[in-house]
Amino acid sequence: MNFLQGRSADIVSETLSWFGARIETEPAVVLEQAESELQTHYVRYGNDWTGRGYVGDSEQEAVIAALEAVRAECLERLQRKASNLRFE
Repeated sequence: MNFLQGRSADIVSETLSWFGARIETEPAVVLEQAESELQTHYVRYGNDWTGRGYVGDSEQEAVIAALEAVRAECLERLQRKASNLRFE
């Protein structure tokens, strides 16, 4: 594993860990936060007129990937919760 892969893996792992407990207890709130952060990071990723370079791009991509994973997990939990409510 090279430096960029290791750094990306760390960012994804730390982001998922940070949101992990909150996803369990309040997925709707975390979903809203993740979507807001994603919007910001997608804009920031597109605004590269100063030239972040390979490391900066890699870090941005890792943050976006982690937030997309958080978003997906929140959506899955909310869908499961809605399904459980329908069958009760």
